[in-house]
Amino acid sequence: MNEKINLKEIEKKAYRFTFQDGIYDIMFGVLLVSFALAPIIRELIGLGYILFLVIPAPLLFTLGKKYITTPRIGIVKFGLKRQASYKKFVTISVILVTLTVVLLILTITNIFPGTFGSMLDGYAVPLIIGISTIIGMGVFAYIKDFPHLWVYGVIIGLGIIVAEVLYKTVGSPLDGIITFGIPGILVLFYGVVILFRFLRKYPLPKEEIVNDNY
Repeated sequence: MNEKINLKEIEKKAYRFTFQDGIYDIMFGVLLVSFALAPIIRELIGLGYILFLVIPAPLLFTLGKKYITTPRIGIVKFGLKRQASYKKFVTISVILVTLTVVLLILTITNIFPGTFGSMLDGYAVPLIIGISTIIGMGVFAYIKDFPHLWVYGVIIGLGIIVAEVLYKTVGSPLDGIITFGIPGILVLFYGVVILFRFLRKYPLPKEEIVNDNY
């Protein structure tokens, strides 16, 4: 029994270890900065700015895990239960992030009133989106045992609400820069610091020297 408990504890620690390379933090930092720059990019390239929102952060995450994290600590294989939970988490996360990005685009670009009429005008929609984002990210943070996820959910959720308020006072793109750009830069800086600590603690392993005489 003790062996089973210890194995579960080891698996739990190994799972938490996967969040300690700063890659997740960098991804969310880039995502927030992308939100802040969305109105500016939209003016430059039109609807193509949507790709600017949804591609850089996941791409950096994938490349970072593949070329930075994995060569240093290898690939950790978890139990079937955790693997199933992780796959479900990834699927739901993709859906949630996609919906959040779409709704956020509509909010930042002030498309809601023109698209859906006066029924959705005002602060009702941003408030609903913001609260839903905070709750959803909070649940995921609890399930995945990753508190930072909840913090980023709060930043995004409150940012959606505050951006709508600032839009009526300072206009675009300053509203997005204040609500998403500043926090995004701070999160990005934090992620880079964590990444450098990770790189110092876990350098690339030296290549083994193969002796043909043995």
